[in-house]
Amino acid sequence: MRTAASCLSRRPTWPSGDPVTVRYGAAPRPAAHRAPAAGTAGLVVPAVVLGLGVPRMLLTGGYAGLHGTAAWVLLAAVAGSAAAVALLAPVVPALARRSAEGARMRHALHAHADPGPDLRARVDVYARRVLRLHWVGRVVPLLPAVLLLQGRWDRPATALPAALALIAGYAALALWHRRQTLAAAWWVADRPGPLRAVPAPPWWEPWLGGRRLLALVGGYVLLVVVVTLLAG
Repeated sequence: MRTAASCLSRRPTWPSGDPVTVRYGAAPRPAAHRAPAAGTAGLVVPAVVLGLGVPRMLLTGGYAGLHGTAAWVLLAAVAGSAAAVALLAPVVPALARRSAEGARMRHALHAHADPGPDLRARVDVYARRVLRLHWVGRVVPLLPAVLLLQGRWDRPATALPAALALIAGYAALALWHRRQTLAAAWWVADRPGPLRAVPAPPWWEPWLGGRRLLALVGGYVLLVVVVTLLAG
C-alpha cells in the first residue's frame, strides 16, 4: 500500500541530491494543462528552427558554419525536414504512433498525471534525462550574446530587428526549458501512478550532465589547446 509522502520527501531534487530551490507555487498544476494535438506539436520544431534561424541569418549572415546561399539552403532543409515529418505523421502509422505517444508523454509530465501502464517507464526515464540536462538553461542566455558579438552592425536597419527577435526567441526558449525542468523535477520527486522501479540508466546517460560532462568538456578544451600549441 502506498503511503502519503511527507512535504520534505516530496521536494524535487537534482540528480546530485541537492533540492530544487523553487517555490511550490511554481510547480506544474494539473488543471492548467490539456493534452495537445500530436500534429500541432510536431509543427513547433520547424517554427522554432525558423524563428531562431532566420534572425540569426539576418544578423550574422551565417548558419551552422555556412554563409550566404549555402546557409539559407541548409536552414530551409532543416526546417523543411522537420515540417515534412510533422505533416506525414497523420498518414504514416509508425510516425502517427510516435507522435501520439510523444504528445501523451509531454502532457503527462506537465500535468503531473499518470500516462498509463504503457508509458509510465518512458516518462520516468524522460523526466530523469531532462533533469540531467538542466544545465542547458544556464547556457541558453549565452547564445544570443555570442551572436550579437558576431552581428553585422554596419547594417543597423536589418541587424537591430534581427537582434531583438533573437533575444525574444532565446528568452522564450529559456522559459520553456525552465518549465520543462521544474515539471521533470516534480515528476521525479513524486511519480504519479503505482509504486514502481525506474529503469536503470544506460552507460552513456550520466555523461549528459554533472561532473562527467564537465570533465569531458575540460578534456576537449585541453586537447584543443595541446593540438594548437603543437601545430604552432
